[in-house]
Amino acid sequence: MTATAAPAPVRPKYVGQAVRRREDSRLLQGQGSFVADLKRRGTLHMALLRSPVSHAQIGSIDVSAARAGAGVLDVLTARDLIEVGDIPCIDIYPDSKPATHPILATDRVRYVGQPVAAVVARTAAQAEAAVGLIEVEYRPLPAVVGLDEALRAESELLYPSFGTNVVNTVPQDVGDVEAALAAADRTYTETFRIHRYGPMPMETRGVLAEMDPVTQRLVLHTSTQFPHLVRQFLGGVLGLPESQIRVVAPDVGGGFGGKCEFYPEEVLAPVFAMRLRKPIRWIESRAEHMVSSSQAREQRHEVTVGATNDGEITVMTVESWTNNGAAFCTLATTPASISSAMTRGPYRIPNYRARAHSVVSNKTPLAVYRGAGHPQGALVMERMIDIIAADLGLDRVELRLRNMITPAELPLDRGTDIVLGGHVEYDSGDYPETLARAAAMIGYADREQAKAEALARGRHLGIGLCCFVEETSIGPYEAATVKVDASGKVTLLTGSSPHGQGHVTTFSQLVADEFEIPIEDVTVLYGDTDVVTEGVGTFASRSAAIGGAAARKAAEDVRRKAMRIASHLLEVDLEDLEWHAGGVQVKGAAQARLELGAISAAATPWNAPLPNGMEWNLAATHNHQVPGIAFANAAHAAKVEVDTGTGQVRIVDYVVVHDCGRVINPLLVEGQVIGGVAQGVGGTMFEEIVYDADGQPQSLTFNDYLLPTVSDIPWVRTDHLESPSPMNPYGFKGAGEGGASGAPGAVVNAISDALAPLGVSLTSDGPWTPENVIAEILKARSTQA
Repeated sequence: MTATAAPAPVRPKYVGQAVRRREDSRLLQGQGSFVADLKRRGTLHMALLRSPVSHAQIGSIDVSAARAGAGVLDVLTARDLIEVGDIPCIDIYPDSKPATHPILATDRVRYVGQPVAAVVARTAAQAEAAVGLIEVEYRPLPAVVGLDEALRAESELLYPSFGTNVVNTVPQDVGDVEAALAAADRTYTETFRIHRYGPMPMETRGVLAEMDPVTQRLVLHTSTQFPHLVRQFLGGVLGLPESQIRVVAPDVGGGFGGKCEFYPEEVLAPVFAMRLRKPIRWIESRAEHMVSSSQAREQRHEVTVGATNDGEITVMTVESWTNNGAAFCTLATTPASISSAMTRGPYRIPNYRARAHSVVSNKTPLAVYRGAGHPQGALVMERMIDIIAADLGLDRVELRLRNMITPAELPLDRGTDIVLGGHVEYDSGDYPETLARAAAMIGYADREQAKAEALARGRHLGIGLCCFVEETSIGPYEAATVKVDASGKVTLLTGSSPHGQGHVTTFSQLVADEFEIPIEDVTVLYGDTDVVTEGVGTFASRSAAIGGAAARKAAEDVRRKAMRIASHLLEVDLEDLEWHAGGVQVKGAAQARLELGAISAAATPWNAPLPNGMEWNLAATHNHQVPGIAFANAAHAAKVEVDTGTGQVRIVDYVVVHDCGRVINPLLVEGQVIGGVAQGVGGTMFEEIVYDADGQPQSLTFNDYLLPTVSDIPWVRTDHLESPSPMNPYGFKGAGEGGASGAPGAVVNAISDALAPLGVSLTSDGPWTPENVIAEILKARSTQA
């Protein structure tokens, strides 16, 4: 056999097992290191003046009193940043109107909380005090708050040169929509409204910028989901080569998309650090988070569906509007793009047209949040399915199954496209099976008996279903390096930067299995662009399928190299060697064996020459690129009881059947699913970011923005299918967003089912607080009267 022979098959040990998280002990003992924990001698503190009005021209800014304030060392306004670029938007379309976000407001402010000026002082209190000394002349302009306002012809324009408040439109066209509508036996038209809420991580954002005293390079510590992209963005905005920038993401206390953005503070602190040659620190307060970190979800969908009398859905049109707030974030059009591309979910619907518009308004900018556009699209589709089933007198499960794509039809080109993701072609899955399992687990067949029993107790019971397909594992690539030292211990460097997902555990499982070594022998390093020089980041449910695949492939390359070195050292042909338990041995003669550490020690330049053409050291780097999107799928089922006297909704049972391809660690997948359900339930039942007519935010603290507690979240039961994806060598798909994507649709369908006897049919995702439930009941009674 030649020296390029593949290694022997791996004996699985960890992959597929519920390995407990290796990260948790350190974090639970308070040994985490977050941005707010970082200390530097001589650190100065940054504070921002944020606009108190939603829309105004800036007449003048007087910072003289602030400059003279106690402890103040520097003040910045937009005039000081003429050479600094705006926040980059990476999902902007060629014909998008460039509603980019300046680092500091120039001639106009467009939302409450927009940064206008920045101050650095010796203490945080002095910086905050100096901010209060800045005088700004605001010349008020009419506020444009809601979508209806923004779209009126007579409304104020946020960017007058655009001539419109619609700044982007995503088109999707499949089949012959007009002919299909004309041929449909029945058509259904509904308008759905998705309310505004957003990511609320335990750790707010924070930055610490400094100049390295030895190299004179800029170092930025930031709470982010993608340190390598921050390095790229910062270099572009400041005009610095990336080689002069180091970005470090230490422990990150949750992100959920809110830290998958590049923010003004990540530019301002470095600018101050370069000007003052001192460390600059800024930690976001929760009040700042409520007005300055990205928000999410808000959309309106106008939907028409055509169907035959026996329930075959033949055509669908969707025109949607996303309230993007005052400017484009780093990821601004993605929610509109995903919802338009993925609304049909697991259903055939051969004729489809969507137009997804992004609209600017005087709200905090909107961007991605766990699931991005998937929860909106799934809710719209699943509500339409239930509405059609009720009209036709068909069972809701049966109607879904009649229209559902089967495994035999996959792979299937859907004819739509997702910005940054690419063309939508479903790869693998058994959508009918996920639905069948979920329906069985929730007791769908016995629903009428359960409803009767609940009614006897004075409660209206309902069951809701939500099936969807979601894009995961988007590219373009992820990087990994695997190194083995002379002790036989393995170090993995990964470009995937975690913020709670369990990367250390899952990636260790993959690498340990490749070498057949204890998982404790694997160290995982991440989050520092000087340690891991290449990478993309953690978002869009991509870490395991792309970052994990890169790690596994790098480990494969190292193992293959180790086999060649062992063949050279033992003077034995490769075909006569085998890998076993962290070493190489001669087949049939286990005593003739080299441990992994011994092979590594022999692979250094200090030792005998290696085989021709082989580089020194037992290490390999792999940049894993993907040929397309890996599509996960799930079916959610919720059972609720509604007290029609008080409007109180209680979720009494919740089921998720999820398919994320080959499962690396079922314990972590279950945690991801349950955590996502909690966020989806929170957004559907409790959370809402409210603005008044003047664009003033009314949700400034957790007294005003209601988060669910453990008593509000049901016990979530899960089951898993494994449909391996052909998009990577190991069959992995993403699992991070499936819980959040299906919860709104399942819960809203369940509430609507419970209240159907009262004439209620819900066309909003909530929040379904008691007050809003009562309002729907009263509206239905009024309509019936």
